[in-house]
Amino acid sequence: MFDYKPMEFPEILRLELTNTCNMQCPHCRHHAPEKKKPENYPEYYKVTSHMTEEQVALILDEAKKYKPSVTLNVANEPTVAPTFKFACTKVKENGMSGTFNTNGLLLNDDLCNFLVDIEFDSVNISIDATTPETLKMARGITAINRLINNVERLLKIRGEKLYPRVGVTFVVMPYNEKEIDDFLSFWKERVDVIRFTGYITDGKPDSTVLPGVEPYKIPPRIPCKQIFKDIVIRANGDVTPCVITSEAPDYTSMGNIFKDGGVKAVWDGSIFKQWRDYHNEGCWNGISYCKGCDYWLDSFEIKEKEEDGFVIRSPSPYTVFFNVKEKMNNWDKTKLIERQGFGSKDKNSYIGSMSSYDLEKSDSPSN
Repeated sequence: MFDYKPMEFPEILRLELTNTCNMQCPHCRHHAPEKKKPENYPEYYKVTSHMTEEQVALILDEAKKYKPSVTLNVANEPTVAPTFKFACTKVKENGMSGTFNTNGLLLNDDLCNFLVDIEFDSVNISIDATTPETLKMARGITAINRLINNVERLLKIRGEKLYPRVGVTFVVMPYNEKEIDDFLSFWKERVDVIRFTGYITDGKPDSTVLPGVEPYKIPPRIPCKQIFKDIVIRANGDVTPCVITSEAPDYTSMGNIFKDGGVKAVWDGSIFKQWRDYHNEGCWNGISYCKGCDYWLDSFEIKEKEEDGFVIRSPSPYTVFFNVKEKMNNWDKTKLIERQGFGSKDKNSYIGSMSSYDLEKSDSPSN
């Protein structure tokens, strides 16, 4: 039915340096207070796990030849990892581009100066609100001014330098969607990019809960690009099939980087091949994780338009990037992949907005 081929080596390498977090965001599918109750908390998180410098080096030295875009977090806060600075430095020493998402609480002078000094490519700070009251609902804290000050600290220390590219993110929920316009207006004058993400429901992503998405508009299903282009490595070395399955309480491991011969050995292994064969045959219902999941919608080509000083780009109704047009000289989209597309394979079309996303007009994906 399909003939998708995996990349020789993953184009995005997601590396979880630690399985811990210093916050308990109410909407987090991993570390929310409700999720951390003993009866709900996955066994994986009950035992703290940190990658060592030797393990980080093993992965990034193998990846050096292929130059993937490296994301230094999965379901965790990367800046609390003991090897965080080591990993950032190693990414740059090996000539790769890197990015990470952070809650921003630890963006002090020392960390900001470090990121600027090594010219780390991209930092994205999750904020989700414009008021203390909404931040409390989203993040469990009210320190909106502290987050703003920390982002502005990083921007001030960066000064006229290009890197890191600084962005803020906003997970759209019923309690904060009224603040979207204010969030855009406020951060447009400060950062380089603003990312809006639709909330991914527990268990299986359901795009029909997103604003403007109706079941009849969803096109025929296609293979999910994540198992062909993207690898997720947990702090214990396990590889999960994608970012969604990494969130399952009892996730499937496609292999272990430290036990099964490294990144490429697992990537080319029999379990990944079996999953890809299922997808190419249109038999995704044969995989319990994939049955009913619609994150495959993220596999369509990027849609793009310019509006109000932004270059607006989106791969699916789950994600919309508002790139500040006059601040795009620090983003090489063929090297740094922030889920705005997959390197040189990216093509342009058009998008309205997250709230009026027309799936019927989505372009077909490239193999």
